[in-house]
Amino acid sequence: MEYEKCYVFEPKDAFPSKRRRIQPTGLQASWPRRRMAYESAWSAVQNEIDLRLSSLNATTLEEIAQFLDELLTDPPAGRTPAGFALTGPNSTLYSALASQPFVGASAEARRLYVPIASTVGNNLKGILKYIIHKATSRTYDDDDFDEIDNRASMRKEPRYLNYDLQILHNYVREHEIKQVIIALEDTEAFDSHLLSDLIELLTCWQDRFSIVLLFNVATSISFLQQRLPQAAVRCLAGRAFDSALLVDEVEQVMEVVTSSSNRLWLGPSISSLLLERQRDYTQSIDTIVEAVRYGYMSHYYANALSIFLSSPSLEDVPSDHFEALRNVASFRSFADSLLEAGDVEQLRNLLVSDEAMFDLTMSAIAEGKLAISRIIHATEVIRCVQAGLGDAHITPKTSLYMQAISGKLRRSPMVRGLLLSTRKTASDAVLELMRNLVRLEIPSDVKLRGLEIHARLEELVKSNTVDGQASQPLRSADDVKHSTLRTTVVAQKVELSKQKSALSEQDAAYTTLLREFTDFLEEYLDSALVSPKELLMHEIFLYDLRSPHREVLTPRPRHAIERALTAPHDYLDCDCCCPDPDGAATPREHGGNEISLTSSQPATALLYQLYLESGSLINASDFWQAFRAIADDADDQRATALFQRGLAELRCLGVIKSTRRRIDHLSKVAWRGL
Repeated sequence: MEYEKCYVFEPKDAFPSKRRRIQPTGLQASWPRRRMAYESAWSAVQNEIDLRLSSLNATTLEEIAQFLDELLTDPPAGRTPAGFALTGPNSTLYSALASQPFVGASAEARRLYVPIASTVGNNLKGILKYIIHKATSRTYDDDDFDEIDNRASMRKEPRYLNYDLQILHNYVREHEIKQVIIALEDTEAFDSHLLSDLIELLTCWQDRFSIVLLFNVATSISFLQQRLPQAAVRCLAGRAFDSALLVDEVEQVMEVVTSSSNRLWLGPSISSLLLERQRDYTQSIDTIVEAVRYGYMSHYYANALSIFLSSPSLEDVPSDHFEALRNVASFRSFADSLLEAGDVEQLRNLLVSDEAMFDLTMSAIAEGKLAISRIIHATEVIRCVQAGLGDAHITPKTSLYMQAISGKLRRSPMVRGLLLSTRKTASDAVLELMRNLVRLEIPSDVKLRGLEIHARLEELVKSNTVDGQASQPLRSADDVKHSTLRTTVVAQKVELSKQKSALSEQDAAYTTLLREFTDFLEEYLDSALVSPKELLMHEIFLYDLRSPHREVLTPRPRHAIERALTAPHDYLDCDCCCPDPDGAATPREHGGNEISLTSSQPATALLYQLYLESGSLINASDFWQAFRAIADDADDQRATALFQRGLAELRCLGVIKSTRRRIDHLSKVAWRGL
């Protein structure tokens, strides 16, 4: 094969036999139904996310559309009109802008929208080539454009260089386009000199056709102005547009993900992981949505018990899934509780009958969804109370959700402080607070109790009048205005003590009613804010695994490669490479001995372990001799082939490279653990 260009492959069988399609068995038998359940669940979440994000930027898009329309009738003389969208480190506005009808070429407003990024070119010629190519290579459905293209193709015009803006000018004139919108998606990433040259050049062409620049500003306009020369700044006539902040978009996405109408909810560990990554790396909103989608895929694809989220019948669930149900941690805890209660007959029925297990599972899922809905509604009640008390800091919904779903919000210091603050509030604020509470989605019995207390408080406030006029708001005994400080001098020492002032009849009645309201609120929050991981079958409707997301979204490829080359038996699942008789080798970083070198290990792993013991320069002859001594059971030809292949793989991994200092040596590029 060293000198032949090709060879003829002659299989023994001219026509290979048909492969038999293997039907999935066991827990994989429910895979088609689980895939349909995932598609149905995620499509509903994705549609709601798109609707929320589009509504956030609706006002900004309307302002940009009005700005573009004004430029058609009153363009600035001698300057390039520019719009500065203060979007922060986010490109959602520009993706929404590209889909709007007012930027596309149409019969009413003929516009060309050309988005460019900092990676399209390293110089001015490259950017101009990209702009001209993107603008002139568009296809339209309008019949008038087709006629213009046919007439233009019949003309004989001079050929221009592919970075000459005359090409774009001719295209705009022939197609009767009124505006060319050039959107810079990452303005801060552009070189300042390159950006200034582009602005000055486009300004020179403003008298021939209309060009509008849209800047995506992630920092501030003043910082951008400092980076540009004064000549480029004087060429711009701009207007600033405030768009939705990335924090607001994240909150909108998490609100959809934590909605009470979902079929699947994210646990506290995975939710905190997503928000920590967003806070540390400032990623776009699309990255968060994809991370949530991967969580849905991980649950529906890898967890066979997710078939119960598709509302199946007993016949749709294979028998293996019931055995898996009986081994989940929540059912084992439930079985222990049945044994402690002495209900052995029910436990025996659940362990033997699949039908009884199916009924228990479906009822547990329904109760679990209701419990999580009550948790989410309880967080809304807490936010409503914070807003009614005039609290300067209202806890974000995402933070409350993570505390509630982890079971830390129940009887927490924040809830206790909130109830104490409510007891010190005047009657007018509490009355408005109750009006807002009864409008929330809370259980009917809780709402009826709240309406009853609200009606009694209204009657009490109406009775607090003097000559038909409302007097001062009622205040409870816990209010600081009913407390006075008393100073006493004893043995030349000053002592301070609190003393309650006398309460009026209305204030005393208000104190009793307000304490009844706070006790009712405390009782409701205590019953609603349960820990979801204490619910039966929570493994089905609650996803809280960090490891899949950590390995996929924050991978450590170097660590994985080093571990695979150091301990190949962990990946090959073999005992021949382990030095211990029980087949478990302890790595050096965990206090054990390093794996011994044996000829059964892959050649690349052998060379890498020899490589770790060498210095910055490796003698190729010594390297070969050491490898040959280990692979003593192979002949010279086979050992040479393995040695060369191992060196090639190490070079491909970026571990070694050749050096000009010594031809017969290899240079060590990477050290372990960096």
